[in-house]
Amino acid sequence: MLTPAQQQALDTLFAQAADETAVPPASDMLQTWLGISSTQLQDAWRSLLAKKDQWEGAFLDWAERNPLDAVFSFLGASAVAFYRAEKDVNPRINSYVDAFYYIATCASVGYADIFAVTQSGKAIAALVMVVGPALADRSINRPAP
Repeated sequence: MLTPAQQQALDTLFAQAADETAVPPASDMLQTWLGISSTQLQDAWRSLLAKKDQWEGAFLDWAERNPLDAVFSFLGASAVAFYRAEKDVNPRINSYVDAFYYIATCASVGYADIFAVTQSGKAIAALVMVVGPALADRSINRPAP
């Protein structure tokens, strides 16, 4: 069931559709169908970005205080994401353990008897290849106080 505002917007869109040169403003469609305008969406995004430094600092402090926890949390979360990306596509990924094995090798020696086949899987693997070795090093070789 459409609200009166949605019905009016729909009628306006259909009227504009008859005129092939008319393009409805995107912000009006966002407000009508999602209940949020593009301005509100931009404000929410800016608010999240403003808090990014605070979140990043808190995460880095936690990772520095708990390097082994950070490594296993990162590898575990990456393995979950990799498993979800590859499970129905990659014949070599049949369980979470298969995904964790692949992700752990990406973070260390890079032994490859499993390969990512999806774009998401490749992106996750690339992130682990960049961040994983640094986290692993940090967990083993703690800096002197």
